[in-house]
Amino acid sequence: MSYIAFILIVVISYLLGSLNFGVILSNRVKNDDIRNHGSGNAGTTNMLRNYGKKIAFLTIAGDMLKVFVSIGISFAIIKFLPMAIGDFTAVTLKGIDSNIYIKSLSGFFCVLGHIFPCYFGFKGGKGVATAGGMVFAIDWRIALILLAVFVLVLLVSKYVSLGSLVMALLYPVFIYVFHRSPALTGIAAVFTIVVVVAHRSNIKKLITHTESKISFKSKK
Repeated sequence: MSYIAFILIVVISYLLGSLNFGVILSNRVKNDDIRNHGSGNAGTTNMLRNYGKKIAFLTIAGDMLKVFVSIGISFAIIKFLPMAIGDFTAVTLKGIDSNIYIKSLSGFFCVLGHIFPCYFGFKGGKGVATAGGMVFAIDWRIALILLAVFVLVLLVSKYVSLGSLVMALLYPVFIYVFHRSPALTGIAAVFTIVVVVAHRSNIKKLITHTESKISFKSKK
């Protein structure tokens, strides 16, 4: 990959990821900042708890859509600045499908932008919806399995954070099962680490039994 293409993908993906729809929608629709309420997190769960189902749905849709746009732009960049099998790709693409590599690279920096948005003081969400969009782009089979696992954990425990963590932990496992690539599994493990670190406060609350359970009652 040319270094120019790599830099453009990283920067554009991060900037698109920084479009945090929890903050945007709470500002535009509610004339408020979701980060001043509840958990202080600019994510779908906090939007649901404070503003109701409709705006929570718009939040998750926007946060997933931006990763698809990011990936699409990344492939357009590669089209105009083609990959060269040279210094960079000879190492990084060994044993990895190049399309999945581009999706993972773009998705990773989009998720980082969501968690640390440059437009909103580097205080965003926890990246689950955005990472979920990336998984759908990489392998819809894995995405559907993880979604089913999330729903099951949520129904049993009522903890969104626990469902998110279980999905994150299983992601590299299913990547290896479906693709048998140690290198790709390693990349997936990086996403797991990022999501787990972003949920560190939730993990503490789960351990101490102080984590809030989800309620699907709409709030006006």
